[in-house]
Amino acid sequence: MDNSKLSRSSASKNGHHHATSWSEKYGERHGLQRVHDFPRGINPPQRVRIYSRGERFLLQWWDPREQRTLNERVDGDLVEAISRARGIDTRLEHFKASGRKPQRLDHAEVVDLYIADMRRRADAGEIDIGTVCRYEASLRRHFLPFVEQLAVSKKYPHVAKIDREFQLEFAAHMNHVQVSPNGHENSRRRPMKHPGFVLDVVRAVLEWASDPDRGNMLPDGFRNPFIGRKQGTRQVATDPLSEPDITIPMAISVIEACDAFQLSIFAPLLLYGLRPGELGWIFRENIAGEWLRVPCNADLDYFTKGRRDKSFPVAACLRPLWDGLKNKSIGLLYVNRRAGEGRNKPSLLGCSAAQLAEEFRRRCAATKDLNAHRRRRLRDQLMKESGQLSYDHIKAEFKAATSRLNWSAKATLKDLRHLFSTCLEDAGVPEFYRRYLMGQSFGKAPIVTYTHVTESPVKAYYEAALASTLAPIREAIECRWQALNAIPSLL
Repeated sequence: MDNSKLSRSSASKNGHHHATSWSEKYGERHGLQRVHDFPRGINPPQRVRIYSRGERFLLQWWDPREQRTLNERVDGDLVEAISRARGIDTRLEHFKASGRKPQRLDHAEVVDLYIADMRRRADAGEIDIGTVCRYEASLRRHFLPFVEQLAVSKKYPHVAKIDREFQLEFAAHMNHVQVSPNGHENSRRRPMKHPGFVLDVVRAVLEWASDPDRGNMLPDGFRNPFIGRKQGTRQVATDPLSEPDITIPMAISVIEACDAFQLSIFAPLLLYGLRPGELGWIFRENIAGEWLRVPCNADLDYFTKGRRDKSFPVAACLRPLWDGLKNKSIGLLYVNRRAGEGRNKPSLLGCSAAQLAEEFRRRCAATKDLNAHRRRRLRDQLMKESGQLSYDHIKAEFKAATSRLNWSAKATLKDLRHLFSTCLEDAGVPEFYRRYLMGQSFGKAPIVTYTHVTESPVKAYYEAALASTLAPIREAIECRWQALNAIPSLL
């Protein structure tokens, strides 16, 4: 028996087992060996360390911009390793950055950095804080849970690994996602109507991360597979000849089912095609003579969806409704039902737009570390204290009125705008003026810049529609108001 067997036998008898360490077994083959000896006349790099590992070389350095140690593998010989190390050394000396990106960025890390950048953009006024909240919700509720699945995390452990196959897998996953319509976890779930929005958010994240002037986090040559994605073949365009989900007879029926408070809300939505959320931002001082102004209010951090002001000729049938509202002083034209009925008395009820703007500025000045999110919370609390009629209030009133009529769930508040636009088209209102009344963009063509909308044709076109296609709705509003005026007011 040789000495090695005797030593192993004696160690086994004594109860001692010598475990071979990784370094002893594989260190010579896979371990890193710092290169200190360079050929004569070759000066080593100052900031980049060169290691040899088997037949390859590894470059390693501290990157001030990334605030971490980065490395790069070189499959060539020592000459190539020295050449690439000198290039990195030069960039570190002159630009304080190597220009290289970490190769193993975690998905959650990229999402956190992207949301943080969006919040800074919101603080700078480039985007709305609501956009930040929607993007963050999409990423944290759908994208991150998907990449955290065991099978996905093994295949795509880092963002740089994302490819076309990942895009197809994620799109297939989103087609089967079940969501709650109102966001409550106990409500009945249904398939997501527009999963493409989440895919577009992921596309925006990868564009930001690969942009050298923004995220600058992905390696050169990374191709975003979400750019130019194809639309699903299951999407069907709506037949232009089909009627809106809310027709004129349906609109008349809901008017006849309204109480006085609901009638005052739905009448301008039907006759002006307003977005429901815009009602709560109209002040009594916005009624100027024969015109109702629906403006943006930068002093209260409010902008319409189209980010522009618009005006409507005052319909005669709306004046008695507005005069019938109890808040006849200055201030918001529409307040919520509890404030209008006197069951709740908000502290800022009846304040004008200028007074609310002054109070808003005071609260912002008194808040430490003010950012876009805190500013929006201050604004929302201020408007709540003024008794504002919110979108949720209008939606609840619409549901209460339509539930008595057993309407289909497909009929929504947005369909009131569809009906208004359809009535304008049937009345022969030109597209340019329809876009104005709907609060939509006119486009970017040069002719748009040179074309100005004046009050005279807007009033003429609107009154023509009011006397023709909108006439049944106007007459129903007048009849319902007369019927309600014959009984004690619900306001």
